[in-house]
This record gives sequence, C-alpha cells and structure tokens, in this order.
Amino acid sequence: MTIRRALHFSEDWTEALAAMELIAEGRGWCNVVPDVYDDVPDLRVNFLGLWSNRGVVMASYITVVERHGERQPSSLGLLHTRGKLGRERIALMLAGAPFPIRLDHSQRGLVLEVPVDTSAKQVLDVMCSMTTALCDYEAKDSWRMDVFTRE
Repeated sequence: MTIRRALHFSEDWTEALAAMELIAEGRGWCNVVPDVYDDVPDLRVNFLGLWSNRGVVMASYITVVERHGERQPSSLGLLHTRGKLGRERIALMLAGAPFPIRLDHSQRGLVLEVPVDTSAKQVLDVMCSMTTALCDYEAKDSWRMDVFTRE
C-alpha cells in the first residue's frame, strides 16, 4: 500500500527534508512542483508516454531498493516543456551536483542518476532550482511536495 501526503514549503525545508528521509532506500518517491500565481495544472505523462504541452514543471525523486545487498542509485526526473536541454545547459543548472544524465529527451523530459549517499538537501536543492528555472509561469518562492510512502 502507498500513502500519499502533500506538504508546502518555502524558506524552512525541515519538513520536506524529513519527508525525503522517510522515502530513502526504496521506501517511496516524491514530486516537487513550484507554486505559481496562475491556476495551471501540473505537467502529466499521458498513456502514450508523452507529456501534455501545458502545465507546471514537475521534478520526481524516486528511490530504489537494495539489490543483492548493494545500495542502488536513485533517479531524479524533470517533466518540462523546453525540449531537449543539452549537456552544457544541464550542467549549469546542476551547479556542481554530481548527477549523471540518463536521459535528455525532447518529449520525455530529463532523467538524472542520483548517486548513493547523496544528501536529501542536495537533491532538494536541485529539484527546487531546476523546477523554478524551467517553469513557464511566474513562480512564487515556495513549492508543493507530494510524498508517496510504501507501507
């Protein structure tokens, strides 16, 4: 069973970071969306695997269960409307975060690998900065996090 919980945060990231610790090591995932001034839905993937062309950018952090006693890298995906971003632009947006690119696709978005032992703060920093940078709408300085915990 998966339990969903939504929370909002801005300057104080304490609750968001605690939620990310709860989903560590394959116990769930979370989505981060910047709060915007317009009433716009989140970007969604349809059944064909293509995102809708209107909506607010979304970052998804998905943790992975150990395999054969070995911790596995997690993934960080970004649904956005900007098409293929390119390595140089992604590197600038990552601002030094060591997240290798798994996929940079014009219609499927961006998928990054999150190395084992990466802090929740570094992941959340990237999620918030990239969603704000790629947002097509005027963003507030706050975000919504939907946390999905596996029971």
